[in-house]
Order: sequence, then structure tokens, then C-alpha cells
Amino acid sequence: MKVNGMTKLGSAATLALLLLTAGSAQAQLLFGSRLGQAHYEGDDTKIIMKVGADMLRNACDGESRPWSNPQTGNSGTITVLRSYTRGQMPCRDTQVNSQLKDRNVVYVLPVCQIADGSWKFAPQ
Repeated sequence: MKVNGMTKLGSAATLALLLLTAGSAQAQLLFGSRLGQAHYEGDDTKIIMKVGADMLRNACDGESRPWSNPQTGNSGTITVLRSYTRGQMPCRDTQVNSQLKDRNVVYVLPVCQIADGSWKFAPQ
């Protein structure tokens, strides 16, 4: 759904889109849906994954970090919008702003940390 020019991810169909595991040395970001495949190319998702996983563990609310892929020319920023608690789970809303060739794509991704330490996409 589009909200003020931003793509808001929140349906159950997008649950497979994001999985960040903060407890492991290498977090995994799954862009298996057609949405991710339609926008990102090359190692874009690996780069976003690396920056995003570190930010979930270490960034303060309001902090932004750049990402870029010299192979594709795609780039953007990831921003931690806010931290909150849902039930007893720590949660964070992050915004991924990407400049992909001639278009700007913005996702707001709500994620919560579950008992095993992994970050899962939070249903709306």
C-alpha cells in the first residue's frame, strides 16, 4: 500500500520479506517475494542486510546509515525510526530508503526480537 509516496509493508504476505538474525555472526535478510526482486539487484540485499542487522543491534533511534552498491549504482539510507515494546518483545521500526536507477523506493519495516534473539517482521 502507498502512504504519502512511501511503500508501507505490513501484510501477512510480506512476512517472508525480512528476517534479521541479530544473534548470529551473519544475519540473513530474505527478499524472496516478488516485491524485493522487482527492486533490488546484484548484492543490494546483502549490503542492506549487513547495515540493517548492525543497526538493529547498535543504532540509536533517529540514527541513519548509508548503503551503496558500486556494482549496480543503487544506494540509500537505513534509519531506525523508533524503539518500543510489543507485549514483552523489544521492537524497532526501520526505514529503508533506496535510490534505484530512476526511482526512489521507501519501506518502513517494523521488526520485533523474539526469544531466540532473531528479529522477525512484525505484523501490523
